[in-house]
Amino acid sequence: MNPKSDNPKLELTIRSTIFDRPRKLLLGPDYIQFDDQDKISEPPTRFLIEEIEGFRYGVKAISGYRFRIGRIYSVDIRDAAGRTIKIRLKSVYGVRVKQLNQKYTSIVNHLYQSYFHPLTLVHFRQFQQGEEVKLLGVSLNQEGVLYDENVGRISWNFIGIKRYWHYFTLYSEESPDQYRAFSPAEVWNTSILRQLIEMILREKFPQRKLEE
Repeated sequence: MNPKSDNPKLELTIRSTIFDRPRKLLLGPDYIQFDDQDKISEPPTRFLIEEIEGFRYGVKAISGYRFRIGRIYSVDIRDAAGRTIKIRLKSVYGVRVKQLNQKYTSIVNHLYQSYFHPLTLVHFRQFQQGEEVKLLGVSLNQEGVLYDENVGRISWNFIGIKRYWHYFTLYSEESPDQYRAFSPAEVWNTSILRQLIEMILREKFPQRKLEE
């Protein structure tokens, strides 16, 4: 998928719940490995770096009778064969929430920086060379961004991008109601598209401040 990463490996012990056994997650420069098997005797799942194709992530609330009682942190990693490593971290009534949030953030950041940022740079160089880049049904070329055929291509001068906690949107600054939302918990490689568009906007408009 992308060249070998020079980043150091990340090794964590994962327990999806307080009742789950400890499982080792290894994000190395050459492969990803996670002990996601039911039996300790079974070998862990391993994806070589060239096999890794996509990832998605998000936080889902656990609802009780009248209010939220916890949250589930989810990270999915997919290889070219369609296999998926699923990492789940569950906190109920605030138990381990700070610790799990730190692990979740470390995993997501390491995945992007080590495996998917290099792919973002490949797309960015293609764009710089004048090639059209297509990702997640979005077309990027020198004229602008096309994310909805009914809206049409929007010039880079007027394309807007806004980040929210669970998703981000692309929209026309001339018509803000004409937008499209992308959720990283549901759509594979959402972060690649967002980072790529932000890189292009920063290069075209160095003084422009992107919305958070």
